[in-house]
Amino acid sequence: MDPHELAEADAQFRRYDPDRWRATLFAPAPLRARLTALYAFNVEIARVRETVSEPLLGQIRLQWWREALGEIAAGGSVRKHPIVACVAAADLDLAALGRAIDGRERDLDDAPFADLAEMAAYARETSGSIFKAAFGAAASDTSAAEDLGTGYALAGIVRALPFYARQRRLPLPADLIAQAGLAPEAIHEGKAGIRIAAAIEPIVHRARDLLEARIPRAALPAALPAALARLWLKRLAANRFDPFSTALQAPHPGDVWRLLWVRLSGRL
Repeated sequence: MDPHELAEADAQFRRYDPDRWRATLFAPAPLRARLTALYAFNVEIARVRETVSEPLLGQIRLQWWREALGEIAAGGSVRKHPIVACVAAADLDLAALGRAIDGRERDLDDAPFADLAEMAAYARETSGSIFKAAFGAAASDTSAAEDLGTGYALAGIVRALPFYARQRRLPLPADLIAQAGLAPEAIHEGKAGIRIAAAIEPIVHRARDLLEARIPRAALPAALPAALARLWLKRLAANRFDPFSTALQAPHPGDVWRLLWVRLSGRL
């Protein structure tokens, strides 16, 4: 893997995905390079919705990445792009990456998920696929990867709710919002108050269950981001399931120590 291209990929995903970036610091160097390529790719497709002005342009961008993966799979020359080059050199599960691209089509639709089942299916196709590719880079057993990735994404969506609210997007299930007696405008304006907990708790419980999946020790470096998701969910519960709480907005100094403990103990 070209060191300059790898450095560019590393800088890209460090900026937009700091939790995963910190987790890769505890991976062996060869695996860290492969994970860097994977996570930089994930940043590229995850940010498509934010970087285009209309859905059609987002579809074109996602198709660009599908074609890039096709070139890699064909084994010939690939397009001149540092992250494409890193993915080509990383020997990743290209089928899993393709499923992640397909899942990102949903980002181009601002309608809320109908229910938690639809939200979880989206999380599995996007983050679950990325976790499967990460596990595949670290170990032969990827059986727990999609569950962990799904739980990680569910926690991440809740965590990012203030960001979505500023964009006037609502990624929570419509049925949970209705059951909580919330108006979308109240969430967009950060005025949902204690009622937000009723819409959040079922998602948190599902995420917790999925994040309890047992993993093979060899896959631990690829599973480290899940440890941070577990830790954040505990903080969310301590803050009455209010993702808008100011106590949850800043990076927590305990995260790095948690990663170190998991790496040394061999247990999430």
